[in-house]
Amino acid sequence: MGEEEVVFVRRASGLVRELTWFDIAIWSLATPAASGMTYYAVKMVGSPDTYGGNIALAFFLAGLVFLPLIIVFYYVSASYPRSSSIYVVTSRILHPILGYLPTWLYIVVACGLVCGFMMFIGLKALNGPLVVAGLSTGNKALIDLANAAVDPKNMFIVSIILVIVLWALNLGGIKVIKWVMRIATLIPLVVTISTLIVIAIQPPGSGVTFFNNVYGSGVAEKIMEAALKEDVATSYGIEALTPTSLWLGTYGMLLWTLWAWTGLEITTFVASEVKDPSKSYLRGLIIGYLLVMALYVFNGFILPYVFNYDFLAAYSYLKYNHPEVLDQILGGKPAPDASVPFYLSLIYPNPVVAMLIGLAYFLWYLNTAIPCWVAAIRGFFAFSFDRVHPEKLAEVSPRFAAPTWANHVTAILGFLGVILTYFEHMGSTMAAVIISLFDFATFILVWPLGLAIALLPWLKPEFFERTVFRSKIGATILGIIVFGVGWWLMLYTAYYDPLLQILNATIVTIAVIVYAVMIARNRARGIDPLKIYGQIPPA
Repeated sequence: MGEEEVVFVRRASGLVRELTWFDIAIWSLATPAASGMTYYAVKMVGSPDTYGGNIALAFFLAGLVFLPLIIVFYYVSASYPRSSSIYVVTSRILHPILGYLPTWLYIVVACGLVCGFMMFIGLKALNGPLVVAGLSTGNKALIDLANAAVDPKNMFIVSIILVIVLWALNLGGIKVIKWVMRIATLIPLVVTISTLIVIAIQPPGSGVTFFNNVYGSGVAEKIMEAALKEDVATSYGIEALTPTSLWLGTYGMLLWTLWAWTGLEITTFVASEVKDPSKSYLRGLIIGYLLVMALYVFNGFILPYVFNYDFLAAYSYLKYNHPEVLDQILGGKPAPDASVPFYLSLIYPNPVVAMLIGLAYFLWYLNTAIPCWVAAIRGFFAFSFDRVHPEKLAEVSPRFAAPTWANHVTAILGFLGVILTYFEHMGSTMAAVIISLFDFATFILVWPLGLAIALLPWLKPEFFERTVFRSKIGATILGIIVFGVGWWLMLYTAYYDPLLQILNATIVTIAVIVYAVMIARNRARGIDPLKIYGQIPPA
């Protein structure tokens, strides 16, 4: 029996190369796009520590932060095209536990739980356009439908159904996922670009008029006065929103825009299923990165240009800090969340257009959840293939070349994500803390990856010879940059809530227990973990 049959679960992974550069490009676009294009471009400006910052600049700077990460994602995926390439590289170069723990936290929290979260909050994209269509046409049924779309109980039921859909979809294998992702990305992309063009041809500041056309003459001005003028705000019993400096405000926005850029790392989890990875990742990641940058920066520029920066800030500030004041000003009319589809629908408040915009922006959440789900599966699969998770999680359907039990485990996490998001909407502190863990769980992957690449030429020269770029100095410099960026990202997005710290410690403690038990089990069976982590797993 050959060595690979002894140390790994199988001689081959059982997965198939189905994805092309085009899929890498649309996954790189779709996964980060949801929140950034739907909410953050108009929502974050209403926070006291960000008002005064530049939205477009914040998205641009966050994109620059991700540029060295994009390069290293290409480097590891093209050089070591395996499931969960980041885990494979860090575990083989640094230490198994430094590859395992960050990847565990990432796939459990930032992938598994996030899928349920995305399905839940994505439904909110339907609310704003339906409200506008209902108010502008006087159609109460549309308003009732809008309210039903954001009723927590309805959102819970629909989200559970959507998680089941994601589970069933992944049973069909990567070929099915590939075509669903293409359709689910190209449709909202066409709608988004078309609606942004419609915004671009509107006169500056005209968005205030569009709002007043739906909510009544002078209502937008009353919102700005209540939020931004000290004497008016005081009359409502609240504090006025005051601007901070351009740079402090923009820096504060990075907490939002950095999260909006996350998701580009998802493609590294399917490297074993990509055709011609050295070329596909180079072309796909660059195209995806440039598309995300263009959409984010254009969103960040054109929306405050047309809808008035102060109005966006005032509406968001009142909506999320003093909703009772906003309700009073609107005279009982529905006040949707501050979102891009809400403002887009104000320009052409037609029921058909509203439904189209709402569904398109919901699809941005669906096409984010699908790759996250796939990444979670590949993470569990890679752990099992290295025998640090039960071997059952490495089972692959021979008919569809799809991991089966890893998909079932991911579904459990998806359901849990829905439950936690539901309780978060109902005011649960613990649930809100769990949601805030997403940032940390995403960025904890970066610094060990950077450290591994910096040390690769010197610690593992035999692995370095397999890379697509064999400059020792270049790899070291790139790794050091990514390490520094990753360390800063982890610190910048860290939360100091005691509940969060306890939760974080609990999750990684569970990971260590599973890891220790499996290592002990392997030792008892005569399988040396050093042999497992001394080689790259088979494709």
